[in-house]
Amino acid sequence: MPGQEMFQVVSAGKTLRSKPSVEVVQEAVRSFSIPAAQARRLLLKGWVIKDGLTSKQVVEYQTRLQKIGLRVDVFPAGKFDNRALLAKLDFSRKRRARSTPPAKTVVKDAPGVSPAVKPDVAKAEPMQTAGRRASRQADSEREGGDRARAQVEALFADIEVGTGESVLERVQLLLGAVAAALVPGLFVLLAAFCSYSAFRALWRLPQSAMAGEFGPMVAIGCLISLLLIGFVALLLLWPFFAAGKYDAAGQGGMPLKRGDARGLYLLLEVLAQKTGLPIPARLSLYAGAEVVAERVRPADLLARRLSLKLGLGAVCSLSGSELAALVARAAGIYCGRLRGFTALLVLGSARRLQLMQWAFENERTAVAPQGGVAGFLRPLDRALAACGSAMVPVVDRLLNLHRRLTAPVARRLEYRGDSCAARLLGSDGFARFAEKWHQLVHAELVVAGINREAAIAGQRLADYPEAIHWTLQHLDDETRSNIELAMSQTSDAWDSAQAADSERVARVEDLQLPALIEREFSVQKLIERLPEWRQSTSAVVADDGSRPVDNRQLLQASREAEQSLQVLGEYFNRIPLQGLLPQQLPASEELAGMDLQAAVDWLRGKLVEVRDLQRRLGDLRDRGVAIHLGGGLIRIQAGIQPRDYCLSGATPAAADESARDNRVRREEIQSQLDQVFRVFYLRARRAVESMSGDERQAAQAQVKRLEAYRPLQAHLEKLDHYAAVLGLVIDGVSPAGSQRELVQKFYALASKELQLATAAVDNSATLRKLGLAGALEQRVGRAEAPELPTERRGILDALQAMELRCKGASAAIAEHYRIQLAKLLQRCLQREAQMDIRPLRLLRVSGE
Repeated sequence: MPGQEMFQVVSAGKTLRSKPSVEVVQEAVRSFSIPAAQARRLLLKGWVIKDGLTSKQVVEYQTRLQKIGLRVDVFPAGKFDNRALLAKLDFSRKRRARSTPPAKTVVKDAPGVSPAVKPDVAKAEPMQTAGRRASRQADSEREGGDRARAQVEALFADIEVGTGESVLERVQLLLGAVAAALVPGLFVLLAAFCSYSAFRALWRLPQSAMAGEFGPMVAIGCLISLLLIGFVALLLLWPFFAAGKYDAAGQGGMPLKRGDARGLYLLLEVLAQKTGLPIPARLSLYAGAEVVAERVRPADLLARRLSLKLGLGAVCSLSGSELAALVARAAGIYCGRLRGFTALLVLGSARRLQLMQWAFENERTAVAPQGGVAGFLRPLDRALAACGSAMVPVVDRLLNLHRRLTAPVARRLEYRGDSCAARLLGSDGFARFAEKWHQLVHAELVVAGINREAAIAGQRLADYPEAIHWTLQHLDDETRSNIELAMSQTSDAWDSAQAADSERVARVEDLQLPALIEREFSVQKLIERLPEWRQSTSAVVADDGSRPVDNRQLLQASREAEQSLQVLGEYFNRIPLQGLLPQQLPASEELAGMDLQAAVDWLRGKLVEVRDLQRRLGDLRDRGVAIHLGGGLIRIQAGIQPRDYCLSGATPAAADESARDNRVRREEIQSQLDQVFRVFYLRARRAVESMSGDERQAAQAQVKRLEAYRPLQAHLEKLDHYAAVLGLVIDGVSPAGSQRELVQKFYALASKELQLATAAVDNSATLRKLGLAGALEQRVGRAEAPELPTERRGILDALQAMELRCKGASAAIAEHYRIQLAKLLQRCLQREAQMDIRPLRLLRVSGE
């Protein structure tokens, strides 16, 4: 239509609710019938998925893409194109093609030195109490220390490393520091104004007394002024200057003393000496995989010392040279006093604003930084939280302003850190390390999600760092390929923990730096009692009261579950079985009378249609979830846009009509699917009937066991429905104010459905005997859902926990059913092979 505004749908490069990217790619292949290589490009941030769409078409595309778990943005047509991203991908492929891994030399054990590390770092013998041996012992320790230092120094090549800065670099850093000081300067000016106002308010008391005008009104006015000034300071100044109180990621570290890791401290000292970087004087151990500087203070920058956050996940997963490169990158950003103070202003201020915004969004105040407040302070806490919520847009604009002002200098700091890491590995080595770095970050995200899901059942990973290492080692080829594509996305220059993107790798490659580390070594042996540290840090990242569970129990999928998926994939021709298999014959007498070969031939002609029906049914279910939530919001007069929730109007009657239409269309498609899957059951029944006596009895007994799952069909559908509703509530509904009652309603419905599903399993002797009750308890626990908290952050946490419990319960029941069904279908497939039945040939799936 002429004059109609057109739009384009662009990938945000993220998945919804932390859905694994592998699943998103697989869903895209199935839903859009595109090759896997093309589907992986949907995960590229800024990739134009479709251009030139009308507003109605945009809504349809958004719905389909959100259904597969992809987060997208909408922009005016023609704003972005894919040529820049394609150029980056082409460059990345050429870079990997010309990079060849250099051989590394493994250090041999030196004679006379304990093999704690390669090269081994000699440990000082314990002090002897005898006075006459004290000097001899000191000499021995000195000799041992000199020998250990010599061995560590032998790791590094004799290459001169320049650490100075040119005049132009100093000018650029100085200008960057000035720009970075503008936004923090606003808070400093506000603090000065508050201090001046408080001083003037207090000065009015003696001033009025000397003038003979002192009275109750003067004292009351002074008190009101001080209270207002204090409120402003608590609202705006304290969250900025004390932002570390909100930093959960920076808390919980375990200090690593020099006596527990003499070799590691020695390695870092030699590293600082060889490269001119600040000395990591204090180390804190964490369970994750990050290696970054923490709690950077001006005094440390003047003394050229840093506190380092060392993730044991990186220690367990990386080689010695790779871990040293991460240390060099973290310290290189603060190399030099001017650079260090500039980095403190650029990165530190951005982090403070992010934490301040997070605190306002989650109603954390100066009165209760971690939530929970005493009764007499609750009114003040509520007032601060209400005003803080109103200040969120202001803080967001300040953060964006700070980023715009500091973007050039932030990229220079990022480049400096990368070049410091590349000095140790060489430019070619850094290119290969960047890929492993991205894989390590992905492995930690996967493990963190597993640990959160386990927390629902009161469990946690016993060895969190080792879980990261295991996940990194077991990434499949498709995941690694997706991670390589993710490298083309521009990294956040204000987050020093983000892995290097393709552009950063290209800049480092242009330097053509040689490798400073000539020999490989192990860092794990430099830390004494490393297994104990891993277990201790694993307990810190989990909820209090959760019990440790062996990693294999949570990380490795059941062998029976994997085998069952293979059997079902062969039997149903890779058509996913949604719910339970109908155990009824087709309603048509003609279909019900087919023999085994005829049933297989009939099904072969329905495979394409079934895929399309399942896709349409999935779309309708997603729309039904949005309609359900939108109808509830309309009834409480929340003032929503009806099309955002797939509604035909903004009245309760329109919402009911939309829900009724969706339900009718869904039931129609479901009936067509049931007809097809009833023929699948007919196929299995014909195979069972053709079996010999004992084998037929065993198969018929398995059929009866499957009938015990039939009452759970409705519970599975409702669990999935309420999990999806809670996901939308978390993303777009305010849990406070008038909408709290609606949130409470959906939370209660999901909790009740979870209890009903658990009770249905407990009431079935067959299901208990098959072990479903135990599997369900292991996945979601037995504890009843608590009441919703009053604070916003607590409400969101409770909703997410309930969403995960509903998904976990549904997945546990479905997996248990598939294992039992596969036992029957395996017999049927074997019987079909014996009868020379023409198989249900697999369709060629695009991208496979």
